[in-house]
Amino acid sequence: MGHRSRGQGRSEDQNLSDASKWLRDEGYVPWDWIVDETRSLTAYLYAETVGEYLADAIDDARINCWGDTPPPLIICESRTFGGVLARTIASEYLCPVTATNGQVGGFLHTNVVPLFGGPGGLMRHVLYVGELDLSGEDIEGNTRRVLEEETGPREWTRVALTAEQGLALPRAEKIDRRFRPPRVHAAVEVEALGQGVVTAIIRAALDALLPESLAAVQVREERQREQVRALLREQT
Repeated sequence: MGHRSRGQGRSEDQNLSDASKWLRDEGYVPWDWIVDETRSLTAYLYAETVGEYLADAIDDARINCWGDTPPPLIICESRTFGGVLARTIASEYLCPVTATNGQVGGFLHTNVVPLFGGPGGLMRHVLYVGELDLSGEDIEGNTRRVLEEETGPREWTRVALTAEQGLALPRAEKIDRRFRPPRVHAAVEVEALGQGVVTAIIRAALDALLPESLAAVQVREERQREQVRALLREQT
């Protein structure tokens, strides 16, 4: 059944929204499990003294787990997966995350290119997550072309979906309306793998690129935090 507009009665989106709210109202699902990416809240941190503020901020202090190189950039075709990764493993590995949400030019020039420091700049590895279909290939190709034209060639790895990953997944017929007349071709969406599987794939790819284990870096981080806490205690 296709989606209905509000003028035609209840839409499938409204049914999903009502079901999600019921699950949270009844306590089956925590409220923060479902994120509304269309709204935001801005709040500011403060403390009685600068020393207390710094003490509170120590737990957020990180050291670069990538040695003397910048963390890889994770680029997603889907805004949904971009949001999922930004809220989960990206912060663990200090990786910037972005979603193209289709073919784009201006956003890449103004927001993404600066992460590479311009032509001949930072050799930041790119991990890409996109659909396995004609339009997905075109979106990835456009994204890579724009970035490499502005920043130079770089390491680029499509971690999902790959042709091998797509072999066991269901295929759907997709209408590509970029053509006249529209064309129909087979497509496999990255969602078919599931968020947990995609997250595990990306984690494995990041672990393989790390110069040392994330656990070892985290131990060193905590040791340094304790040293700073001790210095702050001496000043109060």
